[in-house]
Amino acid sequence: MSDVGERSENNMLEILIKPSTTLANWYFWVGLLGLMLAVLNILGLIHPTYRVSWGGLFTFEYTNQAFGAKDDAAALVASDLIFIALAGGVTFLGARSLIGDGTPAEWLNSLATSKWYNDLFDFEAGWNLVLGTWLMVASMVFYFYWGIMYLGWIDPGVYSISISLMGLGLVLRMFASIDSDE
Repeated sequence: MSDVGERSENNMLEILIKPSTTLANWYFWVGLLGLMLAVLNILGLIHPTYRVSWGGLFTFEYTNQAFGAKDDAAALVASDLIFIALAGGVTFLGARSLIGDGTPAEWLNSLATSKWYNDLFDFEAGWNLVLGTWLMVASMVFYFYWGIMYLGWIDPGVYSISISLMGLGLVLRMFASIDSDE
């Protein structure tokens, strides 16, 4: 009986540290977002008046306050370094799985030479693919525009709009890949 429990724990750990392609994509992009937010926080550009304490944010202010006034807050604290390590680790796990047997240079080259932008106008592939791709682009443009113009990188309203657009875009693109026989 204990063998079953140990195997299921090992399988869960295996899933987390050797993710599937879908989970690896999530790891990589969410990790990069975390690294970007950490750098913006250290530079004081994450919000017009606040600095984020990642320890306070992730413990729901159990350990300390999640937001401090930018004027009197330290530029770099331990929670920044811990958050950078966690986000970097998640990014690394995702990238390692996505690279597979190839080299990191080959993988980065495949990202740079991807022809995803052709899907923006590939009406023969179907409206789901076209609309899904446009929604994903709109999500990224909206998030970066709002972040740059208003320093709203951590605004929950901006997140909710961006994530809704991104999620709908991903679902529509997945629908486009389903054969009509299925």
